[in-house]
Amino acid sequence: MPSERVQKHIEQLLDQAGDALVQRDWAAVLECVRGVLSVDPENSDALSIQTIALAASDAPADVAGAATPVAVAPSPTEAVTTTDTTTSFAGGRYQVSKFLGEGGKKRVY
Repeated sequence: MPSERVQKHIEQLLDQAGDALVQRDWAAVLECVRGVLSVDPENSDALSIQTIALAASDAPADVAGAATPVAVAPSPTEAVTTTDTTTSFAGGRYQVSKFLGEGGKKRVY
């Protein structure tokens, strides 16, 4: 587990990635995620944000240079539609159907 000082830096980078995500600035999102994953390669928040950014930007999966991303829901700014086009992740293993709720830093779909 990273030290308190490193964890604080990770939190700042994740906050910056979240802000860039809202702005749909995929390059900035991936840069922040790359910074987090360089010190904490298994950070689930960074891997989730990376998955969203890579899917939205159609960038190659090796851009962030980290482990295989995990399946996550779309960003809070992306509407989940209930039309014929279903949003799915991980080759169709996971499908997003609706927004369930949110906490201080997360939204659950």
